Amino acid sequence: MALTEDGSVERQGPRPPWFAGRSGSVLLYRINRRPLANPTLAGGEQPESVMDHIVEVLPFGHHIATGRHDRRRDWILGNRQILDNESAMTGQIGWQQPDQLQTSRYQEDAQEWRDEVETTERSARAPFAFDSNTRVLGILKHSTFSEGKLADVFEQLLRYGENQRSWPTTEWSVEPLLDERDFLRWLRSVDAVTSINLVAKLPNPDALEEFGPVWAEMEARRARILSMKMVATTDKAGLQGLENDPRVKGHIAMGRQGFGYVQAQAIRRQRETTYDQRRKVAREVVANPGSTWQEASATVLETTRSTEALRRTNVEEQQA
Repeated sequence: MALTEDGSVERQGPRPPWFAGRSGSVLLYRINRRPLANPTLAGGEQPESVMDHIVEVLPFGHHIATGRHDRRRDWILGNRQILDNESAMTGQIGWQQPDQLQTSRYQEDAQEWRDEVETTERSARAPFAFDSNTRVLGILKHSTFSEGKLADVFEQLLRYGENQRSWPTTEWSVEPLLDERDFLRWLRSVDAVTSINLVAKLPNPDALEEFGPVWAEMEARRARILSMKMVATTDKAGLQGLENDPRVKGHIAMGRQGFGYVQAQAIRRQRETTYDQRRKVAREVVANPGSTWQEASATVLETTRSTEALRRTNVEEQQA
């Protein structure tokens, strides 16, 4: 604590943001919008521009509560900025939580120290960015953020905003992107894969060739969701030829683009181990997010825009 010449406490400015001077990870999600399975008879139209749609329905200032009792957190979006060309949006996502602080205070009239409990508040926040061209949402990871919880909060916010429209038209989902490099490393590190669950969801706006037979079957069956589960005959032998199976490749490609997810169980050194894409979000490490909130937002946006090309290149190099 710094004191002035007359002995009073010197007022200090705010501390640098928590990310200043350190490396960070940008978590990557895909924001998907799909027509409602059972639209209203009035039949409102889905806005053609995904950016216009998100600006309309993503509510800043609305609270989403998670957790119970003393673990309850209120999540809120703030600091919205829309780029001049309306191709992207940046902002901050954070939580706040009531808390109590045990402290001691000297009572002058009684001339004694007393214990007191002060009501205070804990909070944490981080910058995020959404790029409408890739439909990728990037969030600078704070140590208190649960990767799955972030997707859930954004999804709840989008669905809340959609339901406030006169004629809701869209089912919103926020899907973690699959880090194919990480999944393949996990796959090759285990002794045997005992089961795998692959889920594909209707892509938007169009399918890619790399989705292969998975998308072909979804299109032929007019399916919104297609899942495939395989369980090994024996745990010791495990499932065989997964990396070369065209259907598995298609599911992995869709997971990488945020149109589904992968779950698997395996045996490594006689112990069970699991992989769940929804808890292991793809990310890009940034050496220096910046020293201000504005700089960090720009870094997250730049990472969000370039990540798909980077990840495709890395996967191609790994498979070469």
